[in-house]
Amino acid sequence: MDDLPPVEQPAWQKPRFEQAGCSTGGKSSIDVTYIPLAVANGAEIRPECYVTKIEKSGGKITGVVYVENGVEKRQKCKNLFLCAGAIETPRLLLLNELANSSGQVGKNFMAHPGMQVWGTFEDEIRPYKGIPGAVISQDTHRPKDVDFVGGYLLQSIGVMPVTYASQYGRGTMDFGESMRDHLAKYNHVAGINILGDCLPYDHNFLELSDEIDARGFPKPKLHFTAGENENKMDAHAEKIMRGIFEAAGAKTMWSFQRHAHVIGTAMMGTDPATSVVNPNGKSHDIPNLYICDNSVFPSALDVNPALTIMALSLRTADRFLSS
Repeated sequence: MDDLPPVEQPAWQKPRFEQAGCSTGGKSSIDVTYIPLAVANGAEIRPECYVTKIEKSGGKITGVVYVENGVEKRQKCKNLFLCAGAIETPRLLLLNELANSSGQVGKNFMAHPGMQVWGTFEDEIRPYKGIPGAVISQDTHRPKDVDFVGGYLLQSIGVMPVTYASQYGRGTMDFGESMRDHLAKYNHVAGINILGDCLPYDHNFLELSDEIDARGFPKPKLHFTAGENENKMDAHAEKIMRGIFEAAGAKTMWSFQRHAHVIGTAMMGTDPATSVVNPNGKSHDIPNLYICDNSVFPSALDVNPALTIMALSLRTADRFLSS
């Protein structure tokens, strides 16, 4: 992996809103970084395909069956890397009854506590401009004298009008004319949210549903309820964020308890009895099966998961190539 050439990309140009895409390529998204690099080094991209079956023989994966434009096809493979995320990766494993001798596939479902507080100000803020999370504080990464374990980061947020309206409605239960009047002040709102530690619990997991999706396969069914630790963390964070906006002169405030970033469901670990893959992302059960996504996280630390996913994937690739 170290021998691959760097990818050239333009600098970020403000005041674009990067959550809605980046026309210049300065955001470093995979369409201008990893995908072109992979294609340049021999990878073949097959869009609009979905895997229906993973074939196995002699204890190893031998191929995958997938559908492309309504046509079922088969791809033989010497090694299989699952990178479908914390929902679809465990669903594929459960559908095919693979890599689950530990019984941990689908277990330990986690999501970051993401409590939001919004304030309305006299001055224009225009929350759709610039980088949404441009200001981040980790002063609460491991706070002292609190009634919960772990911690959280604070960050500025900005969302587009329709997203803001949806969150405002759910957070305040305010609808109709009153909601319309509030949304007319959209250019004057600012938001802060947290990303907090989430603990793995037995009661939070993914399983296959009795409901069938449009493709004829069981849907994933999620069970998730914030624990006492996460609720105490949200309460601590809400008090701090409201204090920040009060000091900044907010005219009104409202809060919205939410969770972000699905994590877990194919946990890594050293013990095959309690984990799905080893620390290198390799299945304990199947020697040519690897998982490279956020499903392998053993915990949900108080940061965005993207860079950790990238780092783990690069490490798994390096360890795979060296072996």
